[in-house]
Amino acid sequence: MGPIIIITGTPGVGKTTVSKLLAIHLKAKHVDLSELAVREQLLLGWDEERKTSVADIERLRTRLYEIASASEQSLILDSHYASSIVPYGEASSVFVLRKDPSRLKEELESRGYDMKKVRENVAAEILDVCLSEAVETYGEDKISEVDVTDMKPEGVAELLLKIIHSCKPTGLSHIDWLSKPEAEKLLEDLPW
Repeated sequence: MGPIIIITGTPGVGKTTVSKLLAIHLKAKHVDLSELAVREQLLLGWDEERKTSVADIERLRTRLYEIASASEQSLILDSHYASSIVPYGEASSVFVLRKDPSRLKEELESRGYDMKKVRENVAAEILDVCLSEAVETYGEDKISEVDVTDMKPEGVAELLLKIIHSCKPTGLSHIDWLSKPEAEKLLEDLPW
């Protein structure tokens, strides 16, 4: 089994695009956990309120380890809930991609997300939900928090490659969207 590299962050930050680019550069296997759960029916059901499938974490974890055990390649895992699947000792690197909440809102709207889903994900970004979950599972020593707001996916992938090759995670960038007045206004303006 090769190293497991985790790319996490709020939906809309570019995890899948960056993960695919990174997998090409590293000759690694890309696994989108949400896509795997749906494709192989590793689901508990459907969340009508959120209009999304609910992954069966235990079955997904088992399947992921089958995939990892059958491969000598590194795995690039792409998921906002990877910290629920891969324990501390199994992750070699953890990247938390962050995006300015106003730009994230635009991205999610352009994808056709309904306003409830936009609001939920923008609030998650402002409140550091994916970062907090990653820190809780992996500690700060494996994490590199990266603000991708003004970066192209190729530039993000190159930065992640440099961090991987240096074997020195950058740690927390201390991005604090909540302290910015425009973030508070954005939360107030989103329909609740």
